[in-house]
Amino acid sequence: MALYPIELFYESIQNEQYFQIGAFKKPIGMEGGLVASFLYPLDHAELLKLPALFVEIDHAKVPYCIKHIIAREAKTIIQLDLIQSKTEAYALCNLPLFLPVALKPEWIKTTLPYSLVDGLVEEVVLGQLGSIQAIYCVRDQYMMAIDHHEKELLIPYSKPFLVNVNEAQKKVTVQLPEGYLEAML
Repeated sequence: MALYPIELFYESIQNEQYFQIGAFKKPIGMEGGLVASFLYPLDHAELLKLPALFVEIDHAKVPYCIKHIIAREAKTIIQLDLIQSKTEAYALCNLPLFLPVALKPEWIKTTLPYSLVDGLVEEVVLGQLGSIQAIYCVRDQYMMAIDHHEKELLIPYSKPFLVNVNEAQKKVTVQLPEGYLEAML
């Protein structure tokens, strides 16, 4: 039984305000259940309150009503109303999942790197690499898109690349593996 009002989802569509929570990984079972993978730990009780979620298909957020969720320690299985078979579920494999930004917990707001857009990136040996133009979430991994000599350089926002993150000054210090810059450009 969903406890969050469906109106939050309608408002999210009108205002185009979403945040990514994870992605569907693979179908499970013959009735079209999907295993979901999340970017950060989510409370199972909160998941069970969701009436719907958004799936990003061709850069559009498509709402799907949730039939039921089975949340276990090892995995979360989501059954959607419109997905009736394993064949239909395959169409949603590896697609990102989103929720209305109004449901984003405070602790998530402070841990995501989106506030660093327009910040500077420095490499410990090479010095300034450029400014962060965007933050992408690619297969459960955040990537900083840096404008490096008018080319896009992608650097993972994770260890061992990150040395220091100063959110107040919007400055990220990274240490690139040998040959990384040449391979990526």
